[in-house]
Amino acid sequence: MTHTATGTSAGRPARWLVTLVVIAATAAVGWFFWGPAGTPPQPAVVAEPSAATDTETDPALIIFPEDLWKPTSLMVAPATPALIEQATTLTGVIGLNEDRLAHVYPLVDGRVDSVHVSLGDTVTKGQQMAVIQSRQVGDAMLRLAQDRLQLSFTKRKDEWTQAISKNTLTMIELLRARAPVEEIEKQLQNQPLGEYRDKLMTAYIDQATARKNLDRLEPLQSEGIVASRHIYEAEASWKSNRATLQSLLEQLEQEARQAAVMSTQQVAELETRVAVDEAALKILGLDGDAIAEIDPRAGAALARCPIVAPFDGTVISKDVVLLEHVGPTNQILSIADLSSVWLSADVYEEQLPLLEDLQGKPVRFRSGSWPGEVFEATVFYTGDLVDDESRTLHLRAVAKNEDGRLKPGMFVTVELPDTHAATVLQVPLAAVLEHDGVPFVFQHLGGERFQRRNVELGRRTAEAVEIRNGLTAGDQIVVSGGFALKSRMLSALLEE
Repeated sequence: MTHTATGTSAGRPARWLVTLVVIAATAAVGWFFWGPAGTPPQPAVVAEPSAATDTETDPALIIFPEDLWKPTSLMVAPATPALIEQATTLTGVIGLNEDRLAHVYPLVDGRVDSVHVSLGDTVTKGQQMAVIQSRQVGDAMLRLAQDRLQLSFTKRKDEWTQAISKNTLTMIELLRARAPVEEIEKQLQNQPLGEYRDKLMTAYIDQATARKNLDRLEPLQSEGIVASRHIYEAEASWKSNRATLQSLLEQLEQEARQAAVMSTQQVAELETRVAVDEAALKILGLDGDAIAEIDPRAGAALARCPIVAPFDGTVISKDVVLLEHVGPTNQILSIADLSSVWLSADVYEEQLPLLEDLQGKPVRFRSGSWPGEVFEATVFYTGDLVDDESRTLHLRAVAKNEDGRLKPGMFVTVELPDTHAATVLQVPLAAVLEHDGVPFVFQHLGGERFQRRNVELGRRTAEAVEIRNGLTAGDQIVVSGGFALKSRMLSALLEE
């Protein structure tokens, strides 16, 4: 026959099992504090709660002998307000500073004549890295040489033209002032006038001669020696010569001025053409010295087009060999300034508040290649678009790298600072314990007396945690060795 156990008989083994567990736990705690010497510690004394005890704290007092503090590493320190920063850790990668990166392409078609750098070489701005033999450069150099030669001839011609124009205008002024021939010749002696001298002097002398002839005949007419017809003829001759001189003066003055202007324009035109030729060569990469020293007799050397470094940096790629044909579509070298690098990190959507006010601020990062060292970079871009696949924003920062220890492609750990950091009451993480899901600390009441204080936690870092409620600044708490007090506390609870 089968018998069913009653509630009383079934509960008896369960109570014995609980009793055995309590005895075993008490024995284990006793062994921890007595030690192998077998000397029992001061028994824990449970005090009655005082009226001043906070209703949210455990009223039980724990007596913990001072001679056990050192063996259990128990230490007491005050809870103090301090700045708490809740940094966020991201994975990042070191990359090239794209503002200081140059992919070098030749600007002309040609054949590689020489290469002066190798992979990894350090170059300075303006240093010649390669030379390309280019017909395009040769033709441009010869064109510049021809234009310079023509400009030289035109300038000398312009000097002559300007001198003639100036002297002609001076002579015209003297003629209009009816200066004597001797004075005119004296002022313009050995001065260039070209054909203008003969034309003007001939007309001027003819007019003066006609005037003198008229002046000579007029007195004779009153004496009846000369007929009126001769007077009329002399007067007509004088007026004709005067009109001829006046017309010639106006014509030659205009011609002289126009010749001077046109000569100046020819010089300006050739100067512009030479400047354009020089600019075209500079665009092709030739420096000022090479352009200034053009010698048409140099032959094939005129077609040499140097490839120079755009800034100080390091050759990080080399795709050119001797006698290879290259052109504007062929990348031949890459130069990077490694004295600074970019730090890149992906920030997830839920972390976007961390980017507020981060523009221009420093962030710290660490590399496994340099354990224990902390590097710093300045944020210059916090992202504008969320990537459709990764759902992240791309953060960019620039870091100094004068010693070259940060290598592009290196993975790093990035710490984003807490932009909402504040000074709060905090304790070390090791000071906070937990029982039945409730966090607490042990407050030192003086002497060998300790008391449990339940606390409300806030933000935390790797070393400390914010105390929002349960403590006040200056309270003495156990910051190390609290597990020994917790064992005493649990033992007391089991005795109850």
